[in-house]
Amino acid sequence: MRRFLILLYVFLVSSVLGFIAFEIFTPLYVPKKTVEIKYGTPVPEIAQILEENKVIKNKYYFLILHAFKRGKLEAGEYEFEGWLSTYDVYKILEEGKAKLYKVTVKEGYDVFDIAKVLEENGICKEEDFLKYALSEEVARKYNLSVPSMEGFLFPDTYYLSRNMHPLKVIDIMYKNFLEKTEEMRMELRKKHISLETWVTVASMVEKETHLDEEKPLIAAVIYNRLKKGMKLQIDPTVIYVAKRRGIWKGELYKSLYKIDDPYNTYMYYGLPPGPISNPGLSSLRAALYPAKVNYLYFVAKPGYKGHLFAETYLEHLRNMRRVGRR
Repeated sequence: MRRFLILLYVFLVSSVLGFIAFEIFTPLYVPKKTVEIKYGTPVPEIAQILEENKVIKNKYYFLILHAFKRGKLEAGEYEFEGWLSTYDVYKILEEGKAKLYKVTVKEGYDVFDIAKVLEENGICKEEDFLKYALSEEVARKYNLSVPSMEGFLFPDTYYLSRNMHPLKVIDIMYKNFLEKTEEMRMELRKKHISLETWVTVASMVEKETHLDEEKPLIAAVIYNRLKKGMKLQIDPTVIYVAKRRGIWKGELYKSLYKIDDPYNTYMYYGLPPGPISNPGLSSLRAALYPAKVNYLYFVAKPGYKGHLFAETYLEHLRNMRRVGRR
């Protein structure tokens, strides 16, 4: 009798498991359907969304499968079509095969610019991205001795899914930075420059000029002033201070130059605590290979036509008069 009960139990369990497996692996025809899974959505809610959109037949089989697999389901905008089993759908989410959108991050964008672009394209919310991109803790995870990920989010064209977690976006952009700068980074030790110093200088070069031929000259001025213990007095650092404080209105006022902030190179000597933008390759190259000149000053020509450079303050004053500034 006992043997019979054991066999009956085994039979029933096997039957139930067999039925569940049948339901999990049997495909269901899904007409073309777009389903959005927001980051942070709990698995039971994901299962509910899939069932409501008729992508899976029964949410409970999805949850049973998850209980066994314990996979990490990725957020995003997914397109489903054709014969798909619950297992197929689970694998699509687990592998993050979401619909991708083209997002362009331009050279010189700071984290505030990037956050806006990401929200405009539905990738993630602006405030959520800034929460992580401006986090010193996140920077530490990448072994960076800077207050944020600013400077290390490489400007490029990306293909990203909607509702992507900001940390995943940051990871993609940082890994791209490492890949694109691999050869140049190998030169840093020879030149006795830290990664953080290099990128910080490059970020200021990027914001000071759009002309590639001028960038090594701008970099030289920065290094020359640092060596002489002079304040850098870089206008874009003042703009960055205003952006960080949420008071940037698109125009530089005298009062902004007086803000007591370590990023303000009119108030503090030396480099700012970290980069002020995300520089492109030409600016990074200029910061690594500055021009061999003795310039200490520069002033912008009218109409974004470059700069006039000077070795002495007297020469700089003459240049200021030439461009109509006193």
